Amino acid sequence: MTDSSIILFPGMIKPLRLARLYGYLVQRSDGLYHPGGSHPVCSASFAQRMVEGGWFAKYGDRYEPTQQGLRAAE
Repeated sequence: MTDSSIILFPGMIKPLRLARLYGYLVQRSDGLYHPGGSHPVCSASFAQRMVEGGWFAKYGDRYEPTQQGLRAAE
């Protein structure tokens, strides 16, 4: 098994950790929120970038962490 370094931007850590904790994040008009949250975790455009990078998978209004995203949140 090979270990590879994962480089995260500072703004990626909080969304990935909350997605790991809750299992998913919810998209609303101005960004992503954890279930029941009232403050955005990150912007919708940043979440889209994280989908393109393979950190999240988008299912409707839900963003779920991928295996890569779960490992990075540790």
